[in-house]
Amino acid sequence: MNASAWLGGGLALSLWLAAPPAHAAISAQIPPECGSLSDFEHELEQRLGNVSTPEATRVTLTPEDDGYHLLVEVGEQRRELHDASCQELLHAAIVIALALLEPKREEAAAPAPEPAPPAKTEPQSSPPPETKTSRRSQPKFALGAGAGVHLGMLPSATLMLELEAQLKWKRFGVAAGFRYFLPASERDEREHGARIGALGASLTGLFEPWRRVQFRLGVASYRLSATGLGSQQPIDGSAWEVAPTLGAAFVPFERPPFWTRVGLEGQLNLVQPSFEILSYDEVFHVPWGSGSALVHAGVIF
Repeated sequence: MNASAWLGGGLALSLWLAAPPAHAAISAQIPPECGSLSDFEHELEQRLGNVSTPEATRVTLTPEDDGYHLLVEVGEQRRELHDASCQELLHAAIVIALALLEPKREEAAAPAPEPAPPAKTEPQSSPPPETKTSRRSQPKFALGAGAGVHLGMLPSATLMLELEAQLKWKRFGVAAGFRYFLPASERDEREHGARIGALGASLTGLFEPWRRVQFRLGVASYRLSATGLGSQQPIDGSAWEVAPTLGAAFVPFERPPFWTRVGLEGQLNLVQPSFEILSYDEVFHVPWGSGSALVHAGVIF
């Protein structure tokens, strides 16, 4: 054998001995509203970096109508989960990837191949479903403030302010809030009229058939305070109104803990009180129907 053959063989042997061990190739695809892709890949690489395997690890998170779909692939193995919260699915993805890759590391270290198959099937399916079930059973609490325009219950269109708290499960929930209506006035041709404001509270049931869409059905109670206009002496009065409410809302932005909501609401005024100036005539009568357009923003816990 000549010197060039010995030289070539020695070079190939040295390159084989110096080659680093194969590490798991990691890739992830997640929607922008679920967080930073680079931060998640960095965390995934830190947790899986000490696992030596030639198989690639892929994490794919895609939005659907009623939540998100998670797919974790390690070689030919794959696990899928579904949940309304993408942040919870990202945490579950790391647990699933570790469960799929851990048997690979134990199989490479063990001298006999027999113990590997039991370790591959037993711990994979049980931990993620238990975590998902326990998290989905917990309700979420949201707090928000809103402003909009109300028309109908007062003499003219007026500003409406609202503070609302919500307790929500996956599709159903309940909300309670306080409402304030800026006083509005109206005069007739003889310059008589009334200036009326309102303060009230509401209790509402929530239903979310699709992600970002919310239907609302509830009841509200208001105390209307009025001041007579055009009379020689100031005249004050008050009355109560009770109204069932029906509304629909859309959530254009939701990145926990922040969210926004725009919506419309109609109400059926059951009491329909009227206001009059003594020795003159009626100056305002609450109609049977009224409505509001509102914009809300808040946080969810």
